Amino acid sequence: MENRKIISSTAGIFTLSLGFVSAFNLILSGSAEELRSVSQLFTLCGEGISFTALAELLALSFIISIARCVWFSERLFKNMLMVNRITFMLISVFVIAGACSVIFGWFPVGMWQAWVGFTLSFALGTAVSFAAMAIRTKAESKEYQRILNSYNNIEGNRGEGND
Repeated sequence: MENRKIISSTAGIFTLSLGFVSAFNLILSGSAEELRSVSQLFTLCGEGISFTALAELLALSFIISIARCVWFSERLFKNMLMVNRITFMLISVFVIAGACSVIFGWFPVGMWQAWVGFTLSFALGTAVSFAAMAIRTKAESKEYQRILNSYNNIEGNRGEGND
C-alpha cells in the first residue's frame, strides 16, 4: 500500500513541478539567452525542458514523496499534531528542493535573485497546494453533509411511521 502512495504522490508532485517549470519557461522565454547560461532548468527556454531536467525533477518528486510518507506516518509520529507535521514537512521540502537546486545546478548558488525566485515559487506552489486541498476538503465536506442529511431524513421518516 505504501508503494502506491509513493508512486501516486511522486506523480502528483512531478506534474505540479512540470507545470511550474513549463509556466516559467513560457513567461521567461524572451530572456532565453540569459536564462540558458544561468539555469540548467531553462537550457531549452521557450522550446521545452531537457531530459536531464525531467529526470532531476522526477528524482526531487520521489524524494519529496518519501519525506511526505515519513512525516505523515502514524508509526513514527503517532502523537504529533497535524499542523506540526505539515510545518516540518514544508521545511524539509524547502531544504530538499534547495539542496537539489545546488546539486543539480538549477541556478548559481551565489545569485541572490535566484534564491528569491526559488523562495517565491516555493511559496506560490505551497499556496496552490493549500488552495487545492481547501477546495477538495470543502467539496468532500458538502458531500458528506448531503449524505448525512439524506440519512437523517430516511431515519426520521422511519421513526414517524413507528408511533
